[in-house]
Amino acid sequence: MKWLFLALFIGLIPGIAQGYPLHASNGVVNCTIFGTFLDAWSSGNANSDSYVVLNVDLSVTWINASDKAPILAVYSLMDGNDRVFKMVPGYARELQPDRWLIGFVVPRETIARNLIVDFSQENVSGEQFSIYFPRLVNSSNGNVLLLYYGVLRSWTDSDKKSVVLDIAVTNNGTNKLPVDAQNFTLMDQWGWKYSGREYDLPGNKGISKAVLEQNATIRSGLIFSSISPLSRPVELDYKYSNGSSLALDIDPESGLCSGKASTNCSECNSAKEQAAAANLAGSIKASKGQADKPGANAVGSSAHKGRDEL
Repeated sequence: MKWLFLALFIGLIPGIAQGYPLHASNGVVNCTIFGTFLDAWSSGNANSDSYVVLNVDLSVTWINASDKAPILAVYSLMDGNDRVFKMVPGYARELQPDRWLIGFVVPRETIARNLIVDFSQENVSGEQFSIYFPRLVNSSNGNVLLLYYGVLRSWTDSDKKSVVLDIAVTNNGTNKLPVDAQNFTLMDQWGWKYSGREYDLPGNKGISKAVLEQNATIRSGLIFSSISPLSRPVELDYKYSNGSSLALDIDPESGLCSGKASTNCSECNSAKEQAAAANLAGSIKASKGQADKPGANAVGSSAHKGRDEL
């Protein structure tokens, strides 16, 4: 039991469960999650558009390297509302010995909280344990809340990369808030900035122009196209007025939810900025996505199966 407690404790430390890869152990086996991505659920079901396949890239290995027996783990995914989803056997694919892609069919708005690794079907692999996914990246200045759920998809066509980010914007101010794809810029590792677009190169639609009333939220895919294949997204900037903006560190190599969230707001007084942290939990709950509980991660929807390494 002390190993189970240690594994759970490690999964709950914010400073450790920040970015991929994620690690946990029960003292008998090690489990590492390298990342997640989404695919469309092509089932022929009339409600298939409301669901996606959440794929988890992981490895499960014995601590004792001399043990060559198969590890018979059963995987479940828990979301921010404590709903549990079982792994779909048809979406389990072995990449290499001990390295797997496993899939869960979940509602498209699901925010994954933790992966449960269970060994109840056998008696040699130890206790059940969980690995908690990184928290949502967010930034707020009291008037506007920007949430980043992750990359919906990315692909390269004719040597130009397109990236679709899953984001949400909440208007916590007293005035109407205009939202437009051109309000967003994506900065790469060299400081080059790309502007958001309403449509990608194949003509798929992203975030639309909208005006948010007070306490209203919009969640949508945010498209950036004609990106150099060598560019790696590191910062998302949202400039919603002439003197007010928010910035999020989304660099996958610095660790998701690294804590960098800069703001610039000429319209916000100091009292609003000081209250932003206290109001953040309620603001997140106002999002059309699920509430962000400790360890919740980015999950959205994707119909495009092409992707490359960001």
